[in-house]
Amino acid sequence: MRRYGWSLLFLLSACKREPVVFSVVPQIEFVEIVPRQVPDYGTLTITIRYRDGDGDLGGQPDGASDLFLVDLRDSTRFPSGYDGILRYNMPRFYEGPTQSIQGTIQITVPGIVRLNSSLLAEPLAFEIYLLDRAGHRSNTVRTDTVYIVP
Repeated sequence: MRRYGWSLLFLLSACKREPVVFSVVPQIEFVEIVPRQVPDYGTLTITIRYRDGDGDLGGQPDGASDLFLVDLRDSTRFPSGYDGILRYNMPRFYEGPTQSIQGTIQITVPGIVRLNSSLLAEPLAFEIYLLDRAGHRSNTVRTDTVYIVP
């Protein structure tokens, strides 16, 4: 009986994995944007991967935006009141002691419209970055180009 207990303890310690550690500055990677062709007032879904060494993504204490999509279309065509930046407030990703986290984020962008009605298919791409609660800014990624159609 005693021998079995030691064997089990050894097996558990042999299976122990070292924690994955990433930079405390968040890193993101573009995965996909769908659909590739979206009608006026349609919805896009963008997927990105994230890694963060201290798990402090989302849930800004002051409710400030922490995920940003920068519209790369001609800013001279932006309607009044639109600065070309879509701002999101992410929920807190992780509660607990500091630890590395990773996963995917799906961003829904409703109400996509053409800014240049003379184009049959207006190209649209975004640059994306995020901030963690410590104020670290991630790298910036660019989406593939999609087309807005009437």
